Amino acid sequence: MNAIAIKKELIKLGTGELAALVSFWLCFFAMKAWLVDSKMIILILYPLSVLSFILMQGSIYWFILLKRMSDPLFLIKYTGNTYKILKVIDAVLLCIGVPILLLNGSNLIVTAVSVFLLLFSVIEWINYYIVRLSYNYNPTVFIQRLKNKTLKKSRIAREIDKR
Repeated sequence: MNAIAIKKELIKLGTGELAALVSFWLCFFAMKAWLVDSKMIILILYPLSVLSFILMQGSIYWFILLKRMSDPLFLIKYTGNTYKILKVIDAVLLCIGVPILLLNGSNLIVTAVSVFLLLFSVIEWINYYIVRLSYNYNPTVFIQRLKNKTLKKSRIAREIDKR
């Protein structure tokens, strides 16, 4: 891949994460009228906030890599350590989400949305910090890599390992 294609891909990844973040919050505000009590609001707000925090980390990381194209040493000393700490913070926040779901779940639809948000957060966390889950638009490529145990470490995981 040439430098222009890499630059375009990094911009697409960074802005894609931001667009997803904004979309989730717009959906929250659109459905907020159906959240009739504080338990329902907490049930949606907590996993949405965790997901937003994780998506923001991804977006920032892609923009760091974009900046490194012109300045190879940009934040090189701090990125791995910072994301190592964020990985732990995210894991704790995800674990806290389970009791929040259990203690506040009452309405089936709101609980289902909350579970979806928490599961999406877990998938994003795995994708950022453990293994790369997206390879191309053909899901059979992922399934084949999963079967053959050839999933690649995520870019952030490799950055953490460097430190």
